[in-house]
Formats: sequence, C-alpha cells, structure tokens
Amino acid sequence: MTDVQFWTKVAALPGLQGSLILQLHILPPCCFWETKRILAGTNIFRTSISTNTSYHSKKATRSMEATAVSLGKAVLDGALGYAKSKAAEEIALQLGVERDVNFIKDELQMMQSFLMTADEEQSHNKVLTTWVKQIGVLAYKVEDSLMDFGLHSEKKPFLGCIPRNPGDRRRIAREVKELRAEVEDVSNRNLRYRLIKESSGSKPTAVEEQASNATAALFGINEARLAALEHEKSSEADLHQLITSNDVDLRVIAMWGTSGDLGKTSVIQGLYDDPKVLKRFGFRAWIRLMHPFNPQEFLWSLVRQSYENSLEELGKPEQETSVGANVLAKMEKMDQSDLVRVFNAQLCSNSYLIVIDDLSTIVEWHCIKKYFPDNKKQSRIIVSTLQAEIASLCTEKPLQVSVLKQLSCDQTIYLFHKKNSEEQISMSSVRVEMYDTNDEAMLAAVEEEKQKAMHASCSDEPTFNSNNVTTTEKHTTMPAIEIQEEYHELNNAGEEKVHNSTARKKFDRSRTLALADEVLCGRETEKSILIKLVSHPDNDQGCKVISVWGMGGLGKTTLVRSIYRSQQLGSWKRAWATALRPFNPEVLLRDLAMQLQDTIQEGPAGLTATGTQKKSISVLKLQDLKDELARVLKSKRCLVVLDDISSTSEWDLVKSCLDNAGRIIVTTRQKNVAKKCSREDKNMYCLEGLKDDDALDLFIKKVFKDNIDKHDLDPAMMEQARFILHKCDGLPLAISTIGGFLASKPKNAIEWKKMNDQIRTELEINPELRTIKTILMRSYDGLPYHLKSVFLYLSIFQEDHRIRWGRLVRRWIAEGYSRDMHGMTAIELCRRYFDELLDRSMILPGEGTDQYSQKINSCQLHDMIREICISKAREENLVFTLEEGCCLSDTQGAIRHLVIGSNWKRDKDVLESKLDFSHVRSLTVFGEWRSFFISDNMRFLRVLDLEDTLELKDHHLDDIGQLRHLKYLSLRGCRNILYLPNSFQNLMHLEMLDVRGTRIYELPTTITNLLKLQHLRADSYYYNDGNVKGEGDIVKKYKYYTKHTSTCGICGICLCRCHLFLRPQVLDAGLNRYDIFNLYRFQKMKLDGIILPKGIGKLKALHALGAVDVSGRNGNATIKEFGELTQLRKLKVGGLSYRNINELWSATAGHNHLQSLSVEIGKPYQERNVLDGCLGEGLLPPSSLESLALLGKLVTVTEWIHKLQNLSKLVLMDSRLEQDDAIQALGLLPNLAVLRLGIDTFGGTQLHFHSSSFPSLMVLELYLLENLQSALFEKDAMPKLELLQVGRCYKLDAFCGLPALTSLKEVQLGSHRLSETLKKSVQGQVAEHMRHVRVNIVDKTLFVCMYI
Repeated sequence: MTDVQFWTKVAALPGLQGSLILQLHILPPCCFWETKRILAGTNIFRTSISTNTSYHSKKATRSMEATAVSLGKAVLDGALGYAKSKAAEEIALQLGVERDVNFIKDELQMMQSFLMTADEEQSHNKVLTTWVKQIGVLAYKVEDSLMDFGLHSEKKPFLGCIPRNPGDRRRIAREVKELRAEVEDVSNRNLRYRLIKESSGSKPTAVEEQASNATAALFGINEARLAALEHEKSSEADLHQLITSNDVDLRVIAMWGTSGDLGKTSVIQGLYDDPKVLKRFGFRAWIRLMHPFNPQEFLWSLVRQSYENSLEELGKPEQETSVGANVLAKMEKMDQSDLVRVFNAQLCSNSYLIVIDDLSTIVEWHCIKKYFPDNKKQSRIIVSTLQAEIASLCTEKPLQVSVLKQLSCDQTIYLFHKKNSEEQISMSSVRVEMYDTNDEAMLAAVEEEKQKAMHASCSDEPTFNSNNVTTTEKHTTMPAIEIQEEYHELNNAGEEKVHNSTARKKFDRSRTLALADEVLCGRETEKSILIKLVSHPDNDQGCKVISVWGMGGLGKTTLVRSIYRSQQLGSWKRAWATALRPFNPEVLLRDLAMQLQDTIQEGPAGLTATGTQKKSISVLKLQDLKDELARVLKSKRCLVVLDDISSTSEWDLVKSCLDNAGRIIVTTRQKNVAKKCSREDKNMYCLEGLKDDDALDLFIKKVFKDNIDKHDLDPAMMEQARFILHKCDGLPLAISTIGGFLASKPKNAIEWKKMNDQIRTELEINPELRTIKTILMRSYDGLPYHLKSVFLYLSIFQEDHRIRWGRLVRRWIAEGYSRDMHGMTAIELCRRYFDELLDRSMILPGEGTDQYSQKINSCQLHDMIREICISKAREENLVFTLEEGCCLSDTQGAIRHLVIGSNWKRDKDVLESKLDFSHVRSLTVFGEWRSFFISDNMRFLRVLDLEDTLELKDHHLDDIGQLRHLKYLSLRGCRNILYLPNSFQNLMHLEMLDVRGTRIYELPTTITNLLKLQHLRADSYYYNDGNVKGEGDIVKKYKYYTKHTSTCGICGICLCRCHLFLRPQVLDAGLNRYDIFNLYRFQKMKLDGIILPKGIGKLKALHALGAVDVSGRNGNATIKEFGELTQLRKLKVGGLSYRNINELWSATAGHNHLQSLSVEIGKPYQERNVLDGCLGEGLLPPSSLESLALLGKLVTVTEWIHKLQNLSKLVLMDSRLEQDDAIQALGLLPNLAVLRLGIDTFGGTQLHFHSSSFPSLMVLELYLLENLQSALFEKDAMPKLELLQVGRCYKLDAFCGLPALTSLKEVQLGSHRLSETLKKSVQGQVAEHMRHVRVNIVDKTLFVCMYI
C-alpha cells in the first residue's frame, strides 16, 4: 500500500471530516522525505486500517442504532467529498497512484452505503452501537493528528531545505504509533464479537445470539441454572412424551436454542415422521412462516398439507408422484370460503399436530393461535423460535423450562412447556419452574397489555352506531371464517424478519390512544372550526380531505376523536383506522371496510340488491376488497378517519380507494403530509399548544381530580405550577402525564418545586413519566439519517432561545453538516434541512417571524423536544453544557461541542481539571466571558460563537490566532470589542466572520490574507452612549474618566491617560493596557458600515459582504475591487455619493450570482447625490437580483426597474418620487412580493394602485410618507396582498377601495402619528365588508429599512 493510499484509508474511518483529510499535497518537495520518515514503521497500522475498512464485503446488520449511524454518516461525508476533489486527483497524478485513489473513493462510497443501510434497518442493539461509537472516537483522533500534521507542513522550509519544527513532527509520529495499537484493538473487537455478518449466509450473527441470550436471562435462564441443567444429561426432556401424553387439552410446546436454528429442525422432523405420531394425529401440518405474516398464505398452506396427507394415506404407491399435482389442481377450484370450510372441518373432527417454524414476534403468535381452537382431542402445537421471550409467552402457565438436547458445551436446545402438576419435581430435576407467583402475575399483565395492543392494531376506534351515536366494542375473539389480519406487512417482500420492535411500537401507540381518550380540555374553538370544515359542503362535490397536523403529544387524536363521536355530524356513517408501523394498506382498508359494513344496513337479512349473501370482508382478495369498499362508501355518506399517517407514500397507497368517501380526516405530524392529503390550505389545520389558562385548568384537573379551583391555590403552589407549565409549553400530553403523577404526591409547593428542578431526570427514570419521552421519541426516530445529526446540534442553544436561521446555517456548514452539491449550494441544502424539521414539527417557528414572506427566519425548540435532543446528544457524547446542576461525571472521553451556560458559576478549576478539551470542535458561550474559557488544548476548534457574550474585551482575543482550524467566528453583540488583534491573520481557514453589534469600524489589513472567507458581516456604526445589555460601556466610562479627572488641559489629559495605562483596573476590572491603548485610538464617528483595507479583491470566495462604508479612505479603491468578487450573493454598501455611485453600478453589473443588494447614499438630501442617474439601457443592476434596498434619490426608475424580472423584495427610502408613473412601473414587476415605501419615498398626496398592478405582492408597508393624504385601490389590484402596514403617515386620512383587496388577512396600524380618522375608517370598512381581516394597533416602529 502506498503512503497516499494509507493516509486516505485512515481518512476513510467514520468520524473524519474537514478539508485537511489528505495533507500530503501541500508539502513542498524538500519535505517529502521527512514525511516518509514519519510514515516509517507504520505497516501494522496500515494493515489494521485495511482490515477495519473492508466494508464492501459486509452487510449492515439490523441492529445499528440510528443516532450513532447518523453522526458517523455526517462526518464521513467530509472524507468522501475530499476523496472526490481535484486536490486528491492532483496528488494522485503526481505520485502515480490514480488507481489507488479511485479504489479509496469506491471504498468510501461503500462505507457511506453501509451507514445509510444501517440507519434504514435500525433497532436497539447496544453492542454494535458501542462498537460504532468506538470507531467514531478513534476516527476523531486520527483526523486530529492529520490536521495537526497539516498545519505544520504548511510552513515553508528554512532556507528552502531544512524542515521547520522537527520536534512537532516527531510528536505526531509518536501519536500515530499510539493510534496504531488502538486501531488494532477496534478491528480485533469486530472479529471477537462478530459484529458484522457475511452477506451470503442466513446464520444469526453473534449480536443476535447475544441479544437472544440476554433476553433468555431476563426470563430466568441464567448461566448458573443453565450449567446445572446441562450437567444432568440423564434428565433431558422427552419431546415425544410431551406430544403423546394423555392430556386432552390443547398444549403448546415452544423450542428455543442458544445457537439459533441449529439442531432443532432434525429433532422436530424425527418426531413429525414417527409412525406412532402419524397414528395419533389425524391432521398434521408444518408451516415455516413468511415474513411479514400473511394469513391467506398461512390458511392455504394448512389446507394444502391436509389434502396431501390424506391422499398419501389413501393412494397407491405408484400414484405418489402425482399427489402434489392432484392437490394443486383441486385447490385451484376452491375460493377463500371453501378453504375456510375445509379447514374448520379438519380441526373439528381430528386431533391435530401443527409445527410453527420461525416465529419471530408475539404479534404473529396472537394472530396464529386464533386459528386453532381447543377441540379437547389431545391436539398439540410445536413452536420454533429464535427468541426466548417469545417461547415463554406462547406456552401455558405455570411454565417449565427443560433441556431437550445438548449439542455442545455451549449449544443447547430448550423446551418451554406447561408444568405437569402430577409430576414430583425435586431440586435436582432438570425441569425448573421459570416464574414464581409474582412473575406469573407480571407475565399475565404483559399478556393483557399485548392483547390490548393487538386489538388496537386492528382498529383503534370501536364500531360506530349511526342510529344513536354511541359506540360498541368489538369482539376480542372471532371464528375462523371472520379471522381478520392483525399483523401489518412490510412494503417490500425482501425485508428481513420483523422483530419485537414492531410489537413495542403498536403497544406504545395503544398507550397513546388510551391517554388521549382521557380528557379534552381547552379545545372548544378548534373543535368548532373542524366540525364546520367537515359539515361545510365542498364545491366540487368530491371527496374532501381535512388534515390536522402538529407535533406529537398535542392531542390531535383526542380532538379528532371528539369530532368523530359528535352528534353535530348527524347521520354520517363513520369508520376509524390507525396507521401502525410497518404500514400495510391492505390491512387498513380491510379494517375500514369491516367497520363500514357493520354500520350500513343493506336490506333484510343482510342481503344485497342482487340477493347474494353478504360478503365476508376478511377473506376477500385485494381487488375484491377495493371494489367492496368503493361500493360501501358510495352507498352512504361516510366519514373516514385515518390516524397517524406518517408519510406521503402511505397516503398515496390508500387515497385512490377512498375517492367515494364523503369526508376524510387525516392526523399527521408532518406539514408536507397534510398538504399532500388536503391539497388546499383551507382544509389544513395546524394544531398548537394550549393557551396558558387552559393549560393551568388541565393541570389542576389532573392533580386534584376536579376537587379544587385554580383560584384556591396558594401563591407558592401557583408559582411552581407556572414553572411546570412553562416546561410543558402547552403540550397536553406532558401536562396530563405530569399532573397525573403529582396527583399521587403530597400537594404542596415543595413537592412541585422538586418536580420542576428534576424534570429532566424524571423523564428518564420515572416509569409514569416515560410515556412523554416514548411518544415524542417517535418523531425523532422517524427522522431520516441526514436530519438526526443536524437536529441534535440544536441542543447547543439554551432553553427558550430564539435560534436565528443565519446563525444556525453558518454553523452547520462550518461543522460539515452541509456542503455544496451538484445543482445545490450548501445554504440551499441547509434551508431544506431547516424546512423539513419545521414540517415535521421538530422545531417551532420563532416569535416575530414574517409569515407573509414565506421564509421562516428563526426557530425555537419545544422544551420537551429539547429534553430529548439534549438526552440523545449526551448519549453520543456530542454536546456537553456547563450549567447549574450539571453532572460532570456524565462526561466520558473527549467533548465535541462545549456550551457554557449563562447560569454556570464560572469555576476555573472545574473547567481545567475535569474536562477534556483536546477534541472540542465548537465553543458556545452564553452570559459572561472569562479569560480561561479558551484553552491551549482547543487546537481543533472550528466554531467559536460568542454572540451577545458579556464582559468580553479586546485583549481576550489576543491568542485567537492559535485556533488555526477556526471556520466560524461570531462576535455579534459584543459592544465593548473595538479592534481585532494582529494574530487574526493566522485564521487561514476562517469562512465566517460576524462583527455586527460591535464597535469595530475598521478591519485590519491582515484580513486580506483569509482567502477562504465567505461571509463578512458588519453593520452601520452609530455611536451610542447607552449601556450594553447590562454590562458596563467602557467607551462611555473612558470618556467620562478623562473628562472629569483631567484639570490642566492637554497636560492633564495626558497624565490621566498615562495613569490609566499603568492602572487600567481603575476604569474597569476586566481591562488591561492593550484595551486602554485601543480606547485611546478609538474614534467617535458616524459610518454607514465598516471600513475595508486595500486588497479586499483577493477574497475571491466571498459570498456575503456588508455593510461597507466607502465614504472615507480606500473607498474608491474598495468599490473597484468589488468587481473582482464575482461570487458575491449579498452586498450592502453605504456612504456613497455622486462621485462614486457610477463606479459601484459598473463594478456590480456583471455579478450574475448577486441576489441581494443594498445601496445607501451617505448624504441623501444633497441634490447631486442621485442613486440611479447613470442607470438605463447601457448600464443596469444585475438581472439576478431578488432583493433590492435603495436609500437615496431616484430620478430614472421607470427606465430600468422593469428589467429586474426576478425581483421579489424592494425597499425604498428617501427616494423622493413625485410622479405616479414610478409607482405604476413598480406595479408591473411580475414577482414582487414585498414592497416597503419608507421615509420620503413618495412626495405626492395620493397613491393610486391601478387594476391588475402588483400581481404577486403579499406585503405592502407605508412609513413616514409626510405628504400622503389618501391611497386608492382599484378592483383587481394586488390580488395576493395579505398584509398592509401603515406607520407615521400623519396626513393620511383614508383608504379608498380597501374591500378590493380580496386576499387581505391583516392590517397593522402604528399607534403614533397616525390619524384617528384613518383608524376608524379602516376599522369600519373591515367590520362591514371584510370580517375575516384582523386590524391590529401596534406600538413598535414597523419600518426596518436596510436589513435585508
């Protein structure tokens, strides 16, 4: 293996990411032999890597845990991306290893497929999950060593041939040797535990066997008792005796082995063909179950074997070869009812022996056992299974476990059967009673719960009686002719076995429904709205689908159930079906058909119009079932409820069969599913959390059982109740569950405070509260692999924190969760992730979101969802938060993302002595800053987020140049930061720099060395003497100190400043001399942005830049260099004048990627300062613009604005438009959705909006138009306008034609400097003609000018 191939193998381990995966290409030729020396002696390491990465010949097991897979996949993408890059191709060509690099690329793709497949086949196997985590930890270490080596290799050799820092190189070589041993251990661990099974065989893996053994141990078969059993060879159980005993009752004998199916088939076959057994049983059948279970195939196989056995007994020897053909010929003439009749006859008239092979779930057993009644004829059933738990649940109680056969020292076959009460069992007997009395009670409870779950799987809603609007329960047992499918098939026939997770999911759903049925509180309005939607006739007379969507636990099922049972719906025939996982459309449709057939009377004696007997739904073939369902739906007005539809594909599988339904109500957690089902927004209803008062009422009702009013609570209890409800955040599931738990506790403030303080722990360990997490976890489990990792990343942010879209997306990109793909940028991919999380209700839209712009710009986590997010992130050792009450013992190994909470006590000893920072990738600080937060060990930090951090000063950033891998740096809101340090030039990998809200008004020259910088964000700087978010304003303190302590003119000022330089703590305890020096050179000024140094044109990677002030030095040079930044998507420029505005338009005219542009004249009221004087046919703004903000006088807008056909947002200020034709020119823009007319934009007295103008406008804002007296809206003007905002137009008296705005939803009127006449006029028009429109009087200033 070549060196490049070797290092690429190392990079291929799950956990590697970033741009320094393959570092050899950046080495100068003179350093190559130094590299070879470091690589020497790593043959074993190389071999281990090869062994560990041979995934192409392996198959992902079903038991990979989803979160570990998701995180591994996220970090693997970086390595794969680099292996495909031009840099990898270049070094491959240089060293002649093109084939090797191509092989590595293919290897990485196989690993990526491995993780994706493992995510699709997820379960809960802890052994393999642990192994995956160990690989991830090791991969992080390898990557860090590569990154460290890459940094030092970037330095040019001294005198062109002498390598620099040989000590560091030796250290890295030593670390590689240490990693070699760890790689060997991880690789060998796979061989020891056989974690990955071969794709060619069907043998159970070691993991499966271990899981089965562990399950067996739970049921009493521990190693000590097994050893005792295995040494009693003479006492082995006799299966023949159990089968041929004289007990007349039906008996079930279950068989389980420690080595899967090994040896069981031969044992059963010997008994099955025994002549004595043949004489004993008149009916025999051996069924190997297909997965998923198919009742029709099961019944067909039973009848086929019945015929074959009877023909073999009656036929002659020479006819034996024709038995199979004869049976097939006979059965082809039989329909389903004939099969049922023959099967029932065989069971009633014979003693039967049935072998059920490969039973995998208790759900299958519940379906199967209904086929075999106890005919009191000594019948027997033998069940073979790979799971001890299943074996124990199939057999009658009291239960015995017996050794059937010892295959080897560690391979044994056991029998589970009913204990024979007549036998005398001694202590030395091989038969050991498995359960004591308490165990039997426990098992009976489990059985009862599982029976309930199975009943729920068939239909979660009882049959509806339309005559008196009451419900009747279904029978829990049924004859063979009406056997109904209760097991949901998988969509793909090639899937592997369905494990117990299926039963668990069904059981969980039944618990959800039971909880939901309990109480409906605070939903009267929602119920009324939905009943109107159901009752209101549809114009097209077709099937109307109403979707109720929202996050789990909101009570969607409870609300819809109350509507389903409402007498207000009159004579609707009703059916309810819950979609369970795995989804099977045939089972759901069959269930609906049976319910509707029961409620619809077809005539006397149940006959149809043709006189034929009423069909049995349970035995119909699929096409016949669809036809019957269509007939039933067409015969009456039917209301169908489909509960918990989780994907659009599930809806597609059933919608065509329900076209004849009058109304369908769908509940789902996902917005995209609701939209697909309802098609129209008016038929979609987003259910939100309970209001505060309703939440309190529900809480009191659950705690006190209606025995107390909320007004009777003492203040201390009320305060704690409010705290608890704040955590629940309107979620009825959480309120009901916590309230029910507290009902059994002492009802005092102390007990409630304890619950509030420990709610996170209680959710984890308290069985009564675990339901909350179980139900909410379904939303997390349903996330695709690529969304799990980005969702867990949200646990970084504090409780109730509003997470800005821009902040989140930049961090995601810096961490490697998103990158540019063919046809899609990294930002567009992040937007897709963000919108998917919103649609799945995993995140909530933030407050203040502009719903009319169709873009959600912030989000929040529901407190209960956040608890799950934090819990899963801690499990993966992904995020650790230092906060009040945090447990440091939870940290195991290196931390990936460190968060310092605002309420943490800032203990330096704790931070330095108990936490491992050697692999920290991000540091996020909330609250006050301390100088010890950044450690020398944080060499691999990529994200440093200090937004709104308090007490951060300039000198705290002195050593930031040591963080050479930093990609994201945010100082936003740190008002006491004045200058960036000189070491800033070392951040060669920086991609995002945000200095908005600081006092930085000029960037250092070294910024031009950061060639990877993509986003440089600053804002207009206006000097502010006010305090900064609770911390001291050091500029104000410095100004006050120098003014009041210097008494001797210039000399006094100099002495004062010298005194401060020697003793900076006099001014502020957090300052040093460097800060005093910066205060001395700090200038008070007013700028429209930040001043850039010369050479900004070298930053070719820039995507977003601004705000930039070009009024001072370097201004003209900066404008010219804008022309070199051809990748710009967003540009904000201020301080322009008539001297340089033409150069700006010329520099940006060819920027075909520019989407957002903001241009501001420095002195807008000077007559010569015109923004668009040079614009026209010869010079135009970029046609790609989607957002444009202009602050300054416009004179030729009608000549060029029509060229911007992609423009969707336009903001104008100080434009001083006099003619109405300019407004009409704006109205011809086809895609304009947002128009904000600000200060002095229009100088006329009337705004006239003509018919058919502004065809796409959704938001119109009018602000501080001092001369405006009226606005006229003609018919068909602004047909899509939803929001009208008006503020500080004090001469505006009336809107004429307001009712012509047919899509208007809201009018916002400012409370200041707006005439009362206008307010009354608007309110009157709305009350008379537009009752659906909301009129809100707002206090805040509406217009936010240049922030686009």
